[in-house]
Amino acid sequence: MEMTNHVSNHVDHNNHASNIANSFPNHVNNDNCAYEDHVTNHSKHNSHAYDNHICDLSHENHTDSQVNKDRDRRVVLIGSGDMSRALVGNLVRAGYYPVIASRNPTRARSWVSSEEVKVRELKEGIGLGDLLVVAIPAHYHNSLPVHHLAGKIIVDISNRSPGKQTSEVSLAEQLQDIIPHSHVVKAFNTMSAYVLQRSDLQGGRQVPVCGNSSEARAKVMTLVRDMGLTPVDMGGLKNARTLEELPLSFFPEWKVPVIVAAIVLSLFWVLMLFRIQICPNLDSGSAWNWQPFQTLLLNNTQFSLAFTACFLLLTCYFPGLIAAYLQLWRGTKYSSFPAWLDVWLRARKQLGLLALLLGATHACMAIFTKISWGQYEVWWQSLYVACGAILLAAMSILGISSLPSVSDRLTWREFSGLQRYLGWFSVVVVTMHLTLVNITSLLSPLQCFFLPGGAQIMIPLCFLTLLLKLPLILPCVDSHLTKIRGGYERSGRQAAPRQDGKLEV
Repeated sequence: MEMTNHVSNHVDHNNHASNIANSFPNHVNNDNCAYEDHVTNHSKHNSHAYDNHICDLSHENHTDSQVNKDRDRRVVLIGSGDMSRALVGNLVRAGYYPVIASRNPTRARSWVSSEEVKVRELKEGIGLGDLLVVAIPAHYHNSLPVHHLAGKIIVDISNRSPGKQTSEVSLAEQLQDIIPHSHVVKAFNTMSAYVLQRSDLQGGRQVPVCGNSSEARAKVMTLVRDMGLTPVDMGGLKNARTLEELPLSFFPEWKVPVIVAAIVLSLFWVLMLFRIQICPNLDSGSAWNWQPFQTLLLNNTQFSLAFTACFLLLTCYFPGLIAAYLQLWRGTKYSSFPAWLDVWLRARKQLGLLALLLGATHACMAIFTKISWGQYEVWWQSLYVACGAILLAAMSILGISSLPSVSDRLTWREFSGLQRYLGWFSVVVVTMHLTLVNITSLLSPLQCFFLPGGAQIMIPLCFLTLLLKLPLILPCVDSHLTKIRGGYERSGRQAAPRQDGKLEV
């Protein structure tokens, strides 16, 4: 019995141990599952956090890239005057983001209408961009925050007042001395606020740009080009001295033509005074007759205008004849013309426009003069009036075609054809016009002091000009001259170098 109980207890103990042993793998498996779940969840958490971190970095990089991109297209304008307003409109149209940095932001906001334009206080606005336009008077340059401008590109658009040249160096060079750690570029000083505000800016309008830093110059030239203008690289900042003189120049190309026209007009007017009023009284030997002086202003002036206009028209084509004969004689185009001929050739456009102006004025005055004389009685009087009308029309076309806004739209063949053929047609017509109107007085004797009439001076000059042109239109001469102007050089002829080292083209 005891033995049986012992065996039975032993078996139960083994079964209990077996149950414990059987239950142990389940416990281990449960622990492993929990551990695996923990590891999996931890890995997922870390993976999710890592993905979020990567997304955050990508977003930051995208934001930084966008900020840098926007900064490259941002232009800060220091000042809120007329030039700033004009530049802001052009910058917005060009796709830039203007920032107006002003000491009085409230006043500047009053005229800003675009949402793309920001207005900030001076120092804050300067920090928003790397390209700045200083649109304040030059005498305020010393007030700029120098340390805030270090390393930035500074565009100087200032000009000095007329008659206030206080230094040999330019305002841009003085600004560079004030901010030595910045890159000063001179630009936009040759354009007015009115021109910039116009919405129909032509792409051919040039903007000279100069600066010591080639990279800064290139960036400003890109800005100018994006605004629909044409940048012209003028080199170093020292050339700003020339650029600052351009807005102050007063018709430099017109000085010589206007002086010549005034002298010739005065001489013809004095000549008419003697021929019409003074000489007849001196030759009569009787009491002084004041009646001819009644038409002094109208009659004398319209004749003087006619002869002066004819003279100026001839001066447009006579220097070309001299240049052609010089090239034929030298056998090359690579030779400089005399200085006086070079100046004359450059003044032909202005001389032609003055001829048009004086000729049109003469035509208006002649109409009133002829009305007072009554109807035309003979055929040649009507013919010379017709020639005058045709001449005025031809010269008007020549004058209009020489304007930049018109000539830019013409091809070279169209422009040269008008100026050459229509120009010489005008010379022929003016010769006919003068000859017909003075056909009866052309051979009249000289009056007191052996003074010739205006027609007796101008008609021979017209025929001389046409006679000098005739040999040049001969096929053999014309083809040889065309070869020379195309680069041909006759053997044995050496091109005379210019004094400035350039070749004459």
